[in-house]
Amino acid sequence: MAINIVVAGGNYAGLNAVRHLYSTLIASAKAPKVNITLVDRRDGFLHYIGITRGITEPHFGQKLWVPYTNVPWLQHPQITIKQATVQGVHPQHIELASGEQLRFSHLIVALGQSRFAPIGASSPTKHDFEQQLHAAFAQIKQAHRIAVVGAGAVGIEMAADIKSDFPDKSVTLVHSRELPLPGPFSDELRHKVVDILQNQLQIDLVLGQRVVAQDPPSEDMAYSWDKQATTPPEQVSSMVSAAAADNISLALSGASRQHKMQSDCVLRCLGTLNQHHLLHLPDQVVSKAGIRVLDTLQIDDPAYSHIYACGDICARNVVKLAGVAMYDAYVAATNIARSIMGAPDELMHSPQFPPKILLLMGKQHFAMEADRRVWSDDETRPFVLDDMGLQRCIEALSLHQEPAAYSPFDPPPAF
Repeated sequence: MAINIVVAGGNYAGLNAVRHLYSTLIASAKAPKVNITLVDRRDGFLHYIGITRGITEPHFGQKLWVPYTNVPWLQHPQITIKQATVQGVHPQHIELASGEQLRFSHLIVALGQSRFAPIGASSPTKHDFEQQLHAAFAQIKQAHRIAVVGAGAVGIEMAADIKSDFPDKSVTLVHSRELPLPGPFSDELRHKVVDILQNQLQIDLVLGQRVVAQDPPSEDMAYSWDKQATTPPEQVSSMVSAAAADNISLALSGASRQHKMQSDCVLRCLGTLNQHHLLHLPDQVVSKAGIRVLDTLQIDDPAYSHIYACGDICARNVVKLAGVAMYDAYVAATNIARSIMGAPDELMHSPQFPPKILLLMGKQHFAMEADRRVWSDDETRPFVLDDMGLQRCIEALSLHQEPAAYSPFDPPPAF
C-alpha cells in the first residue's frame, strides 16, 4: 500500500521538506511506495528575502522566482506538484479551494504567514510576479515624497532600498515605538539602525508616532481576516499612491503630540497574518500565534502525531527566519522518514535557536546581531551578499542539482 505524504505550502520550509523527503525516501530507494505531493499556490520558489530590493529594482526581482519546472528532481514520478490554494487542513486530508480533497498518511504544514501586497506576493506565476514588481516600482518612481509605515525588519529594508535606489526622493519611516525593530534584540542594535537610516541614508524617522488615519486609505486598512474571509492578504494592497488623489494625508498620534504629514506614496509594512483559520484541528493546538508543536515538530497532541508543522506557521518562540524554517523542514522530513522506516521512537528534536538578525539597508549598509551581541561591520561583511542570499538558497534547496541520497539516521548538518 502506497504511503502518501502531503506538504502544504512551498518556499523555504515546504520545498526544503520535499527535498529531504526525496533524499531519504526516493533517491535512497528506501521507500519505493512513497508518493509526495507538494501543494503550493505558486508555480515556483520565491526568494522572499530579496523582495524589498526586487520592488525597487525589478531587473533584480525577476531573478527571485525559480519555476518548479526548472528543477529536474521535482519531475520524478513519485513527486506531484499541485498548484492550488489550501482551503482547510483536517486530521486526515487537506481541502483545496477547488473542493478537491487530498488524503495523507503524513502531513507537513508549511503555510507560513501572509503579508499584504506588494510585500506579500499573490502572483501564481513568474510572469505575474514580474508585473506586480513593475507596478509597485512605477508608483515609487513617480512619487517625490514616500512614507513607509512600520519599522520592523521589512519596513526598515523597504525604506532603505527606496532611498538607496532613489537618493533624491524624500523618504520617511514612521514607527509607533521610540526605537525601530521590535523583537528580542538589543537597543544597541536599534540605535545602530537609527544611525544608518537617519545619518547615513538621510531617511526621515518619525518614531513614537502611530498612524491613526490615512486619506485616502489603502485596501489593507479595511481588511479583516477571519474564517469568512475569501481574499488572501497577498491580494490586498497596503500601498496607495498620489494617482488616487492629489496627495495622501497621514494623521499621526504620539505621547507628546499629534500632527499630519503629506505624501505621494505610502507603503504599510505592519507585520504578518497567520493562517491559523485554515486549520480544522483542536483549539488546544491552534491559536492566532500558529500551531503548537513538540520539539519533534509534530503537533502537540498524540492523536495527531502524523501531522508536522514547520516554518512561520508554528507557534514557537523563535525569530521567523528563512534559515530556521529550512532547518525545521529538514527535522520534520527526517522524522517522517524515520517513522516510515520503523523507528518512530528515534525522532530528531529541533533546537531552540537563539535570536539573530541581519538587516540589509540598501547595498552599502547593514547591521547584524547574533550570539547575543551586535557584530562589527568587518565581522558582518562576509554575510552580506549582492544577491541577498539567492544563490545560497538555490544551492541549499538543490534547485539546480540533484539532491544527494542519505540516510535519515545520519548526523544532522551544522546550522
